[in-house]
Amino acid sequence: MRGKKQIFLISVFLVCVFSALLFAVLGLDFFKISQIEVVGIKRVSEKEVIKRSGLIVGRNMVFFSDSDVTRDILKNPWITDVHIKREFPGRIIIEIKEAEPFCIVSGEDGELYYMSELGKRLGKVNFSIGLDFPLLTGEGIGNPKLLGEALEILRFSLRSTVLTWREISEINTNPIYGITVFSTDGRRVDFGQENIEKKWYRVERIISHARGINLTEKYINISSGNMGIVDFKL
Repeated sequence: MRGKKQIFLISVFLVCVFSALLFAVLGLDFFKISQIEVVGIKRVSEKEVIKRSGLIVGRNMVFFSDSDVTRDILKNPWITDVHIKREFPGRIIIEIKEAEPFCIVSGEDGELYYMSELGKRLGKVNFSIGLDFPLLTGEGIGNPKLLGEALEILRFSLRSTVLTWREISEINTNPIYGITVFSTDGRRVDFGQENIEKKWYRVERIISHARGINLTEKYINISSGNMGIVDFKL
């Protein structure tokens, strides 16, 4: 019994000694943050990222949680992914991936906001990023289904040759009438609601056929889903 007690005390002593040595080593300048570098940023400032990270020069670069730092940085809506790298001695690299603005949306507060392709509101519109994006408007913006259909149309327009993303000026969302698209050259397309993919390809066929006989559409109503009503420019 006495021998077991001695072994236990020796084990405790060794653990304490090892812990003291470990803390002493980790307290060396080799393990202290001397530089914090942020890469991948375009719209978010380096100061913003470092402030959200909670990391400071002089702090131990081992005793912090990557997941906690990542979680706090991701609270910025522009940031979609974060990766933390440690390079000894003393260098922390924060790799950032930012969201790309896909369109502009009119907010409930009357302000204009950038929105990502996935429907995430990013930040207020400013001239440094620009205004050359399709604008989503209307009472249906707060309706997830209508908003999703408007974004679906924009995604289809990215690979279209007859009604492209750059040609779309505005998409109006209305809880009663559904989706209406306005182009930069004054064309209008009423999609209504439901079956957006089917209606989109029908609109493309209508436009392609019109162009083939040297006509330009002024108004298309495809809201019924069964047939399209077309008015041509004179």
